[in-house]
Amino acid sequence: MRHISKTIFSGVVSVVTLAAPIVPSIGHAIDANLITNPSLETANTAGTAPVGWSTGNWGTNTASFQYANTGYASNRSAYVSVSGYQSGDAKWYFNPVNVNPNTTYTFSEAYQSSIPTHIVAESIDANNVASYFDVAATVAASPTNWTLVTYQVPTKATTKQLTIFHVVEANGWLRTDNFSLTPPAQAPNPVPNYSMEQASTTTLPVDWVHGKWGTNTPTYQYVTNDGHDGTHSVKLTMASYQSGDAEWDFTPQPLTRGADYRFTAWYKTNTIPHVVAHYIKDDGTEDFFGLPDPEPGTNAATTWQQYSDVFSVPQDVQAVSLYFFLGNNGWVQTDDYHITPYQYTGFNRGLVSLTFDDGFEENITTALPVLDQYGFKATHCFATQYVEGIPQAEQEVKQIAADGQEICAHTVTHPWLTQDTTAQVDYELSHSQQYLQQLTGQQVKDFASPYGDYNASVNTEIQKYFQSHRTTDEGFNSKDNLNVYRLRVQNMQPTTTLAQVQQWVNKAKADHTWLILIYHVISTDQANMDAFDTYKPDFDAQMAWLAQSGITVERWDQARAEVLSQ
Repeated sequence: MRHISKTIFSGVVSVVTLAAPIVPSIGHAIDANLITNPSLETANTAGTAPVGWSTGNWGTNTASFQYANTGYASNRSAYVSVSGYQSGDAKWYFNPVNVNPNTTYTFSEAYQSSIPTHIVAESIDANNVASYFDVAATVAASPTNWTLVTYQVPTKATTKQLTIFHVVEANGWLRTDNFSLTPPAQAPNPVPNYSMEQASTTTLPVDWVHGKWGTNTPTYQYVTNDGHDGTHSVKLTMASYQSGDAEWDFTPQPLTRGADYRFTAWYKTNTIPHVVAHYIKDDGTEDFFGLPDPEPGTNAATTWQQYSDVFSVPQDVQAVSLYFFLGNNGWVQTDDYHITPYQYTGFNRGLVSLTFDDGFEENITTALPVLDQYGFKATHCFATQYVEGIPQAEQEVKQIAADGQEICAHTVTHPWLTQDTTAQVDYELSHSQQYLQQLTGQQVKDFASPYGDYNASVNTEIQKYFQSHRTTDEGFNSKDNLNVYRLRVQNMQPTTTLAQVQQWVNKAKADHTWLILIYHVISTDQANMDAFDTYKPDFDAQMAWLAQSGITVERWDQARAEVLSQ
């Protein structure tokens, strides 16, 4: 028997309370409704209940259920009354239906009730574990007339099945009918020739091109006898690699500025490819947004794998393409590209964490005083070979720690970790952590990979020593995409404008996501800055605006603990 414990709504699982219902103009396409027997007209063989529906109650109360011979726009309805109420609830509910994760469904019904009631969603994951969240905390009484209501019900990242409970939690009665649960309307896929079935020539699909740069030898194939959707796909094989990369790329398409999207594609590979969003800006220049690398399974060379992640369209971008590319020898075959609108599932509030890599020499005088001016506590990540045994450097790191800033490990020698042996990776992690803990007296909980270079085996080693890992994969961290060992960031560069920082922060504030900014050296020498340094006057302006923005600024470890508690 299904029941809902009141303790669920006090923090055991997340509770989503949605806005007040909208009275709809009822009418969903019949084939779009996921609920079996939605108007309750079809009875079971005994005639005692509608097919596909069940009753449930728990707690201390006396529940009476009736399969009534009157309805909203039909001849039947579901009726429940409660007396002797002390605790628990009672309800009719439809059998759980299969749904997609991270998707907002529309639920509607008609009801009459003598008392205010409550609507709850039951989310069931792949292991048949149920969790619950509010759809409507209070539904007004309607003792005389039928009332029609509609609610938006967002599924979780783990949701496989869903049902809805309209519950009675006091002495009184409830009658329900005319149910509907429908998926969102599918927006047209903006990717042209998304499955490569239309050929331009024997070697090229319509609206697709290929390109390369650097020193390497790519081979491009238009495959016509192997596809995930249909029989066509594209394949890139890289040989003689020394530098640069190569890719297949579809014609850039206009998307809504400022909007978020999910990119999904299918691939086979014998290596680890990379994925990027390619932006064409209003001034004709190009920009690139690095998405997390795929994590191919052991059967990836023979079995299609799904890749799916999210990206945002900046306000100054007129067209977007996304592609897989190779920066090493190997091959990748891709097909079935889709771009769909996406909405983050936020935390309780928006958060910003400031992180600094490799900059203790300058940052002790350029960044730390500004952080102190605004009361900001940040996270500073050090490759220890540049500190260990150097008295001035050790003193500066100790001073940063004594200021209440978090100290984070950034390896010993700042290597490309994916090119090291497991033993070498283990040393880079363990020694940097042990040394920094001994130097500062702080527990070093978090790790930032040099160059954002990692793979599944590197992450396995990281998890032995650290509570989280910050990448250079760009994006925002939210409830539905949170992976503390693949934390997403925005990378600060000399060209990053105050307006760009404002857009990122305002977005995190509006969506209740966790924004992590990566700074390196805060420099007073503009003419000699490296590719990821920030000019001090720019940094000063960014921190002044951040202080005025009203968003909460927390150290990485503090923000991590906060979001994991939700």
